[in-house]
Parts: sequence; structure tokens; C-alpha cells
Amino acid sequence: MTASLKEGYFVENESRGHVWKSDEPESIGGDDEGPTPSELLLSSLASCKLITMRMYANRKEWDFQGATIFLSIGERAEKTIIEKSITEGKNRQVRKMTAAVGFPTLRLIRVSFENQELDNLEPGQVREFQP
Repeated sequence: MTASLKEGYFVENESRGHVWKSDEPESIGGDDEGPTPSELLLSSLASCKLITMRMYANRKEWDFQGATIFLSIGERAEKTIIEKSITEGKNRQVRKMTAAVGFPTLRLIRVSFENQELDNLEPGQVREFQP
């Protein structure tokens, strides 16, 4: 993998014949020609985790249709925090798969099941799902 700084904050990246670019937004002096380095980092983490989750599910012979991970990065108390949201998987599968790829689940909050939203149910509350 090779990265070359061009003009301003523009960086051209190359690996195995693939070329991509990174840049900073105009608001901090870049030309916004590509994702920021932080966005590329999150993309790499998400891609690695998703591919490994697929491999793990295949090995366990689970019916895993795929998933989407939403990642955000922020600072809290001088620590960098990466928050993730996974859109597919059963609770136990999510916990096992994320632990297997080095992303242990510290807190799991289900907000929907299949196409059913849980709305604002409080812990312990139930409601009937409508097809």
C-alpha cells in the first residue's frame, strides 16, 4: 500500500492496482476530493469486521444474510470512542461474531426486529408485532 501527499491535504492511495483518494473537507482547508482519513479508518474497520462476520457465520453454518455497520468516531474524556450499530443478526450471534473479530459487544440495544420497529418500548414492556 502506498500513499502520496499531493496538493494541500489531498492524498492518493494505491494498493494492488486499486487507487483511491483521501482529503479533508473545505471547512478545514482541504478540497473535499475524497473521504477523510478518519472516514477511511472507519471504512477499513467496518469492512474487516463484516467480512470476518461472514466467515464466522459460514463456519458456524448460520443463515446470515449480511449486515450493515454504522460507525462514528468521537472524543470522550481524552479517549477515542468508536460506536457501531449492526443492522442484522440475532443477539447471541452478534455477540459471538463481534467477540470473534476483536470487537466485543459491551452494550446491545435492539431497536428493531426484521422490518418491525420497537418504537419507544421501555425495558420489560411488550407489544404484538403486526405482519
